[in-house]
Amino acid sequence: MTQPSILLCTVGTGDVAQVRDTLLVPLTKSIRAGEWRRVILLPSTLTADNAAILRTEIADVAIDILPLPGSSLENDTDACFAHFEGVIGKLRAAGARPEEMLADFTRGTKAMSAALVLAAVRHGVERLRYISGQRDDRGMVVPGTEQIGDVHTSVVTARQRLDLAARFFEQGDFGAVLAVLPDPATPFASLWPAALLDEARLARPLAAFYAAWDRLDYRAATQTVFPSFQDPSGWNRFVPSAAVRSWVGDLASGPPEDARQCATWLRLLVTDLLANGERRLRDHQFEDAILRAYRVLELVGQARLCDQGIHSDNVPKDRPEVMAFQEKESKDKKGSPLQENSRGTGYVAAREHVARLLKRFGDPLWKQLIDLASVGQVKATKRNISVLIHGFEAVAGSAPEPLRDLYGKLEALLVEDGGVGVGERMRLARAIDFSAVAPPPEEPA
Repeated sequence: MTQPSILLCTVGTGDVAQVRDTLLVPLTKSIRAGEWRRVILLPSTLTADNAAILRTEIADVAIDILPLPGSSLENDTDACFAHFEGVIGKLRAAGARPEEMLADFTRGTKAMSAALVLAAVRHGVERLRYISGQRDDRGMVVPGTEQIGDVHTSVVTARQRLDLAARFFEQGDFGAVLAVLPDPATPFASLWPAALLDEARLARPLAAFYAAWDRLDYRAATQTVFPSFQDPSGWNRFVPSAAVRSWVGDLASGPPEDARQCATWLRLLVTDLLANGERRLRDHQFEDAILRAYRVLELVGQARLCDQGIHSDNVPKDRPEVMAFQEKESKDKKGSPLQENSRGTGYVAAREHVARLLKRFGDPLWKQLIDLASVGQVKATKRNISVLIHGFEAVAGSAPEPLRDLYGKLEALLVEDGGVGVGERMRLARAIDFSAVAPPPEEPA
C-alpha cells in the first residue's frame, strides 16, 4: 500500500489557556508520525497565527498555510468544504494521487472537520486521521494522553463506486462500469472491504456481458462467466434471465447456410439491431442511429428474400423470377441488372434490388421496403452520405423527433413482417435497456 506523503490538517484554537498543550503538541505529534514531503495547515483567519507558530517550530518540514478565505467562515460547512476541496483539487491537478494524501481532521470547528472529511472522500483520499485520548470534564483531550488513529475511507469510497456503477448500468454505459469497479486480480482491489469486493466481482461480469451484447459481439457475451448470484445488495436486478441468455446465444450462433433457416435467424438480428438503434437514439448518438435504421430496412428485405430460399449475396441465375428480372432490367435504359458475385456462383442483390426482386415473388411488403428509405424528415438513405460512410458531415440532425418517427415506422414494419413472435423478440432485445421502467426480471437460471 502506498504510504501517504502529503498531510492536510485543520487548525483550531485548542484550549486558549493551554494552546501549546492542547493544539501545538498534538499537531506536532501528528506531523512527526509520518514522512511528509509536504504538510498543509488549514486554519481559519482566527487560528492562522497558531499555524504560523507551528510552522516556525517545525522548520525541518515543508509546511504551507492555506487559511479559509474570509473571516467567520469556520462555522460555515459549505464555505469550508469549498476551500478544502479546492486545495485537494489543486494538489491532484499538480499530479498528486489520492493515495498520497492523509487528512487529519482533529483540530478545528466541527464544520471544518466535517468539511475536510467530505472533501477528502470526494477526491478518493483513502486515509483519515483523528487524534483521541482521555477527556476531562469539558470534553477536551487531556494533554499527554493523545493517541493517533488512522482510519480508511475504503468502505465509503467503495460504496460510492458501486452506486456509481449501478447508475451507469441504468444509463447503459457498461464500459464505464468496468472502468469504475476494480478488477479483483489487481492490487487496487485489496483496498476494498471483502463484502463490497464481492459485489464488484458480481457486477463486472454482468457489465462485460451487456457491453459485449451492446457492441453486437454476441460470441464474446456468451463466453462471459458469471459467479454465483446470491447477492442481497440489488445487483440481481441486472442478472440476465435464462431467456435473455438464450436470445444472445442464438444470435451468437450466426446465420445458417440454408436460406429459409437463415430467415429465422435474420429476424432475430434485425430485432436486436432495431433495439440497439433505439439505445443510440436514447443516448443522442443520432449518426449511429441512422446507420442502424438503414441496416434494419436492409435486413428485413434480406430475411424475406431468404423466405424464398435465396441469399441476397448468392441469387441463383436460373430462377425464373430472377431471369425475368434480369431481362426487364437489361432492356430498360434506366435499368440496373444484378451483378455477378465475387465467387461467380450467382448474383448479389443490394437493398433496392432485393425489394424489386420481392415484387417478382409477389411479396406484399416490397413497396414499403422501397418507400421507407425515403420518407420523413430524416431519411434512411441519408446513411449513404453520412460522415461515417461516404460523406463529409453528419446527416441525422440534432433533434431526436424525426429519428423517433423513423424508428416507429421501422418497428411497425418488423411487426408486419415478423408475425406472432415479434413481440417476444422485441421484449428480449430491449431487456438490455435498464433506463426504462420495466417489470421485475425473471428468476436467473
